Amino acid sequence: MSRHFKDYEEEFDRARDAKRHGTRESREPGEKLSWRELDRRRDSSGHSAQSEAKSNKPSGKLDRYQKAQADKVLKGQLGALFADTEQDNLRQDILQAQDRSTLQTAVEAYLEERGPLPSEGELLERALDVRNDRTLRKVVDSAAAALPQLDDERRKLVLVKMRTRMRTSFDPKVGRAIKALLQEYDAED
Repeated sequence: MSRHFKDYEEEFDRARDAKRHGTRESREPGEKLSWRELDRRRDSSGHSAQSEAKSNKPSGKLDRYQKAQADKVLKGQLGALFADTEQDNLRQDILQAQDRSTLQTAVEAYLEERGPLPSEGELLERALDVRNDRTLRKVVDSAAAALPQLDDERRKLVLVKMRTRMRTSFDPKVGRAIKALLQEYDAED
């Protein structure tokens, strides 16, 4: 019989403790948790369904990589949509000309259809190799407009090429225009 009372005492003690401290299942919002219970909850939170859902998601680096790839593809598609294929073809004709006669026709075709050459150093250098002085005059005018937009290295290369063209050209207007550009950019001998 005393055993029976002991069981009741334990039940009363548990009820009193539950009333004072609450149970795990019935926590009221304002009650404080013990450090042990906080640690237990922290440890058990790693094994919840939320962590499984997170593991199915791609990682941050992979997600950023996929987004960057998608942006790159989209940019390429937009570029293709708004690209000026005619200008690109004319530009490629100038850059890929094998001899001076094809270069001459390519530069003349570009100038006739598109006007002044764009501010691309490689294109301007290549176009300065034309033989016709009238075409060379137009190329020099295009280069004069494009030189401020070029970087220093490319500008030097174009100016050196202009200096050699000034010496080999028989057109005084071309010579004067190139000399004025060389003086403007302090690239004279």
